[in-house]
Amino acid sequence: MFLLFTTLNANHINWYGDYDKAHQKALKEDKSLMVLLIQKDSKESKRVLKDIFINQAYIDKINKEYISVIVTYNQKQSYPIEMLYTDIFPALFFLDKHELFIYEPFRGDITKEMMESLKWKIFYY
Repeated sequence: MFLLFTTLNANHINWYGDYDKAHQKALKEDKSLMVLLIQKDSKESKRVLKDIFINQAYIDKINKEYISVIVTYNQKQSYPIEMLYTDIFPALFFLDKHELFIYEPFRGDITKEMMESLKWKIFYY
């Protein structure tokens, strides 16, 4: 019961599951995009979701400044695969509302320290 309560009250990213809808919302709200590309059933992708995007100091700022979308590699829904191409997962991309990169993507082992080191760059570009 405690675990369920803790999970329900966790500070987390407000993820979109559809890239096109997220992009439209970013255009409408004049916000940037944060795109997390994961592989289905990947232990590293699950770790990043749990350790990096739940209960961290930067979560509220990301939710305020970005439209966040999570995309599963080889999913049926479309995303700009040619622009967000990688063979290393998970991969994290920061794009402006026009889908231009605002910072180099993170690929593979994404850490809290990496996210914290970007605070001034991703929020004040």
